[in-house]
Amino acid sequence: MTDDAGGSADEREVAAEYLAARLEPRRLNPLRVLWATVLAAGGAGEGDDVGTYDLVVERLDSGREVIRTRADIGDPHHLLGQVELDLETKSVEEFLAEWRV
Repeated sequence: MTDDAGGSADEREVAAEYLAARLEPRRLNPLRVLWATVLAAGGAGEGDDVGTYDLVVERLDSGREVIRTRADIGDPHHLLGQVELDLETKSVEEFLAEWRV
């Protein structure tokens, strides 16, 4: 199968060749630590760490951050999985168009 540019679809460069994603623990200010403690005491935060990570996408060649955003909606590990799938299946341009806000 060929794409419109004449190259094989299998030869298409994907974003994962240039970018990598990871979760980085967020530094919590004292007010957030207090709030997390209150939530945990009430059972709301039991067993999850939602809201304690940033999702970071960086260039493989330089390590420069391309995207940094809070991973505070839902499970941060699920979000990371979605981003990694997109890195493996989209071009850099497609990936950045979808994930940059």
